Amino acid sequence: MREVLRLYSQNPDSAIKKLQVNADLPLARIFLEALELDSPNIEEFRLVLESAAQAEIPVLKRFNTIFDTIITLSPLFGLLGTVLGLITTFDSLKLGDAAGTNAAGVTGGISEALVSTAMGLVVAIFTLVFANMFRGFYLQQIAFMQEAGGQLELLYRHHYEKLPRESNYAPTR
Repeated sequence: MREVLRLYSQNPDSAIKKLQVNADLPLARIFLEALELDSPNIEEFRLVLESAAQAEIPVLKRFNTIFDTIITLSPLFGLLGTVLGLITTFDSLKLGDAAGTNAAGVTGGISEALVSTAMGLVVAIFTLVFANMFRGFYLQQIAFMQEAGGQLELLYRHHYEKLPRESNYAPTR
């Protein structure tokens, strides 16, 4: 993007061509939205830049819902395993008949309960770590998009002020 900004300050058409080659990148799409407008004024240019940036944010955040769902559901699945393990444990107990109690069933049920709880927490913790790394990545990208968009807007403002414009005043009578 730094190269595109440098190119734009020297030759806007070559910058647009470079952006079109890299149109698979979010920032290139944002810049193209604004630069391909037909002679926008400064406010229109800014509005298109901001709108295009807002349209790209969901693309950057597309995995948040998946991460949040896994983080929420995995401890619940662990809790479900705990409940099922305890049901197995209590099913193995024969109340009133201490000799008839199945020790393997009791220990197996407790083991099932503890393992499922631990696995649910492990999955949630690792997913939370990756989700936070991903959030940090897209927050950096958003900050970079804002910085680069501001720089492009300044370059456009400079370029726009150099363009010859028709007179905007009404003739006197």
